[in-house]
Amino acid sequence: MSLKREMSLTDAVLLVVGNVIGAGIFTTSGFLAGELPDAGLFIGIWALGGFLTVCGALTYAELAALYPLAGGDYQYLKAAYGRWAGFLLGWTSFWIIGPGSSAALSIALISYLKPFLPMGDTAGKLAATAVIIIFTLINIRGIRPGGTTQVIITTGTIVLIAAMIIGGFLAGDGSWRNFYSPENKTPLTKLVSTPMIAVIFTYSGWFASAYIGSEIRNPRRNLPLSLITGTLIVTVIYTLINVLYLYAMPIEDMKGSINIAQSAVSRLFNPSLSALVTVPIVLAIAASINANIMTGARVCYAMAEDSAFWSRFRRLHPLYNTPYLSIISQSAIAALLVLVGTFNALLGYVVFVMLLTSVATGASLFVLRYRNPALPRPFRTWGYPIVPLLFTGAYAAIAASIASSEPYASLLGIGIALSGLPFYFWWNSRSKKPSISGPESGA
Repeated sequence: MSLKREMSLTDAVLLVVGNVIGAGIFTTSGFLAGELPDAGLFIGIWALGGFLTVCGALTYAELAALYPLAGGDYQYLKAAYGRWAGFLLGWTSFWIIGPGSSAALSIALISYLKPFLPMGDTAGKLAATAVIIIFTLINIRGIRPGGTTQVIITTGTIVLIAAMIIGGFLAGDGSWRNFYSPENKTPLTKLVSTPMIAVIFTYSGWFASAYIGSEIRNPRRNLPLSLITGTLIVTVIYTLINVLYLYAMPIEDMKGSINIAQSAVSRLFNPSLSALVTVPIVLAIAASINANIMTGARVCYAMAEDSAFWSRFRRLHPLYNTPYLSIISQSAIAALLVLVGTFNALLGYVVFVMLLTSVATGASLFVLRYRNPALPRPFRTWGYPIVPLLFTGAYAAIAASIASSEPYASLLGIGIALSGLPFYFWWNSRSKKPSISGPESGA
């Protein structure tokens, strides 16, 4: 019994888009306006961030087509550096990244609903736990129900954002004069400093479809296309919505605004309509939760398949054909983190590790090209080696910046990841299953 390829190209593209678009695009721009008080640079950093994200998608596209398997980065790191590298990613993902993200997203979703459904802290935590349970049950029932849910929610998010953008430009009370800021002489170096970290994190999650590589139809074609198409769609949406923000108000008025989308709608139309922005925000967060639960469970499933993790996590549901124990375990940890309330600190500690993982994955493309040049590559990264160098260089620079500003948290994150090594050696000593050294046959 194995995972079934039931996800189409459209499903995979919307998985990427839905996993990326979250509350960040509705809030981050207020911070950026304070850091970049120049209209051209304010818009430019979103375009540049999108370009670097597309470079990442192009880099991952070759790896995904080469190893169209469940687990994403786990498979690429394992193939390039050995099982230990993939295991450390999976270990951190299992205990912190996957469940921590689900916990944070669920709490965020409930926080946006509190003005309409007043509740205390305890009720809010219970509601967030209920959100996790609902999406867990959906994804246990099959990759198709999970994929359909993703399509519906993400499509709704895109439609509402598109309506806000188009309506704002056609009927909103904005001004193109807001794009002219002659007095501000912000240096270009600002584009690659602290503001870029915020932008890159707002774009994060673009590799989602790679994690369900074993469940996408015609993966050697559709996996690369989903990564590239999904990141391009997000780049267009992010750039246009920030153009709309600037059209709605001068950049000076945007500085420090936490709910920048609501402020923009108030300026463009009527303050009474600003509450409607909550709808696409809630949908966007819901899509991210569903995507996170779907993809996160595939990492521990892939490790269990390699006998590098608890064997029960490779079990598939006899009726729905999903790694249900992996899904349940990730969601149970997420629910526990919601109730305990420690996920924000944990996620903060492993941010540095997450960036290093992306750098190592980007570098694995060079390793695999050198080590296995004869392997058939259904997709070859456009612009190689410049494109993967831009991607890995940008992420390495951001990681270095975080390590410099938060050395304690970064070292603690590395410590959390390395804590998996004793368990890796234990599982490895029990397993004689060889590491995958080439692409999946017959995919």
